[in-house]
Amino acid sequence: MLKLQTLLKRPYNRSKNLPFFYQLTSTDCAAACMCMMVNYFGKKANLNHIKGYFEFTRNGVSINDIIDASEKMGFSASVIKVTSEELTTIPFPVILYWKQDHFLVYDKAKQSNGETTFHLADPAYGKVKVDKESFENEWKGANDKGIAIVLQPTEKFDDVVIENKGNTIIKPLDSPIITYVKSFLVKNKVKYGIAIILLVISLIANWSIPFIFQKIIDEGVMSNNMNMVYFFLLSQVVLFISYFISDFFSRLILTKFNFSLSVNLKENLLFKLIKLPVSYFDTRLNTETLQRINDQNKIQTYMTWKGPELIISTLNILIFGSILLYYNTVVFASYFVLSVASFIWVFLFLKKRAVLEYAMFLKQSENSNHIYEFIMNMPEIKVNNAQKNVVNKITDIQKRLNDIELRSLYLNTYQLIGVNVLTKIKEIVAIGVCAYFIIESQITLGVLISISYVIGQLTGPMNNIISFVKDTQDAKLSNDRINDIYTTKQENEDKNIDLSKKSISDIHIKDLSFKYPGKFSPTILNDISFDIKKNTVTAIVGASGSGKTTLLKLLLSFYSVNANAISMDTIDMNDIIPATWRKQCGIVLQDGNIFSGSVAENITFSEENIDYDRLEKACEISCASEFIDQLPMRYNTKIGNSGLQLSGGQKQRILIARAVYKNPSFIFLDEATSALDAENEKKIYNNLEEFFKGRTVVVIAHRLSTVKNADNILVLNKGEIVEQGKHEKLVSNKGYYYNLIKNQLELGD
Repeated sequence: MLKLQTLLKRPYNRSKNLPFFYQLTSTDCAAACMCMMVNYFGKKANLNHIKGYFEFTRNGVSINDIIDASEKMGFSASVIKVTSEELTTIPFPVILYWKQDHFLVYDKAKQSNGETTFHLADPAYGKVKVDKESFENEWKGANDKGIAIVLQPTEKFDDVVIENKGNTIIKPLDSPIITYVKSFLVKNKVKYGIAIILLVISLIANWSIPFIFQKIIDEGVMSNNMNMVYFFLLSQVVLFISYFISDFFSRLILTKFNFSLSVNLKENLLFKLIKLPVSYFDTRLNTETLQRINDQNKIQTYMTWKGPELIISTLNILIFGSILLYYNTVVFASYFVLSVASFIWVFLFLKKRAVLEYAMFLKQSENSNHIYEFIMNMPEIKVNNAQKNVVNKITDIQKRLNDIELRSLYLNTYQLIGVNVLTKIKEIVAIGVCAYFIIESQITLGVLISISYVIGQLTGPMNNIISFVKDTQDAKLSNDRINDIYTTKQENEDKNIDLSKKSISDIHIKDLSFKYPGKFSPTILNDISFDIKKNTVTAIVGASGSGKTTLLKLLLSFYSVNANAISMDTIDMNDIIPATWRKQCGIVLQDGNIFSGSVAENITFSEENIDYDRLEKACEISCASEFIDQLPMRYNTKIGNSGLQLSGGQKQRILIARAVYKNPSFIFLDEATSALDAENEKKIYNNLEEFFKGRTVVVIAHRLSTVKNADNILVLNKGEIVEQGKHEKLVSNKGYYYNLIKNQLELGD
């Protein structure tokens, strides 16, 4: 624990103001705080730079992770417990552990009228000011002191080059989604050009209308010349028809164009998500990834609709503004000054809007995730009588979300009131000035009517420009968030060996160790070695938590391992394109899923053309045909969330049929029959034993009947192989395996 006196004496060059960085996901808060501190002490780095120094989990990072990352960057890190009074004596920013689940930066404290206001940089909300009572409630809770992390640059800090160890850094205009939209626009430039030309025609028609109004009043009505009135009315009708026709077809073309772009962008994003490693999804909420898709829609709308709208609005402002200047310079000047005032008023709210936008995004992710779990886990909630606790938790989140939305509503209302007041003032001033000049015989009544029309036509474009500023801000935030997907390294990057063109014999595991992301996560597998021989059955057994499922996932290349830890013959798995390896594998995972669709689609969903002979054979082997034949539409029966709900045993038989249908060279089964009764399990494994012939099989199971006939049984305990061999040999040894199956696999004395 570092003494405060030591902290107060520390000299070091630092910025006058604390630089601020937003977090882009719910787990980025510690990295964003570190990014602020690094920049505060003179280094130039962005969030992607800093994230590379952390190992994230779905729960974010811990205090120990921050200390470890900071020391790599040249800081000396200390964790202290201090009161709020002691905190105010520290003359530089420190990281605070906030509400026991979040990190933010304390910047400074100010005294005013005997009250202390704490200035904080919260990566989820922005720079905020908090009164002492609120600060202490959130930071300390019921404790006397709160936790602060003090970072002190060491001599090493000057020498350390903070590199981009995380994702690639992308400039906003070079982001993949914007680049693709630009290329799509170029590819469809003819259609897009026609739409723009039609829009220009509609604009020209609209720009001509004020002159028609003036002529109707001044040369027709005021001169009592009905022929002139008819002529200009007809001209006006022609202009209106031209306007509506060109505007309709231009918008129709843009709508079709937008739909086509939407499909392509969605396809690109989904393929990108598929290519990401499993570790990406381990560290993010599911609903957070779903919101990235909504972010893409925002960017798409911004570029395909808001872009042309900006051009149209700009042209309208320039042309109608010129017409207004032509009619009367005083009206133009007053309108221009008040319009500038409207822009300034809107810009005053931009920073606060950004704060609320980020806060809304993060809280909506959390809220959606809890509601999703509430719906999906309803039986579990009911049997544990946890209704009240679960609903209260969702309600608390919703209240906090409502608070943010209310603040956003207030902000938008204040902004809208100001803009509307200034707009009305512009109209009143214009009419007043025009009335004065008509009385002074300096302008005609026709000019007044035309000016009124011009001002009315300027109101929409001016609002569009103001809205465009907000839309630009929203699009930038969305672009920053979606780049998190596009800049994440794909699982097949730096891998160039295509196994689909090779025949694999044996799998070799040598000195394999593994732990999940998180600097202080426990080791799951510890220095294990064994071989999986071609055309043999290898069973993996062990107590829960011994690393069986993790080992299977590593064999399937879900996670990266140390070089040559897993080899296909002589080929390092790290060099193999994962999709080409998995294509040769039939897999049943412990948490395998059924998708919304027909029975046939669920079994054959990796292939477009269904081979019904192979399908029926797969269902016979898995004994799925027994219940499928009883279904109303047999293989065409809809199952999954949008169809018939299957039992656990039925699901597992579908999953086994899916693995068998692939007719793979390698088969991996993880507790594939755990939901089945002993009789059905025996029938399925009798069928599978015939199917296993000439294939390499890895089975994880707890039941004796599924492992005793294996060619080799691996016995795992706490991530280590403690025994291996055939069933008879292991039983005769009366070691760990013997005790395991005696207790878990129901082996008698």
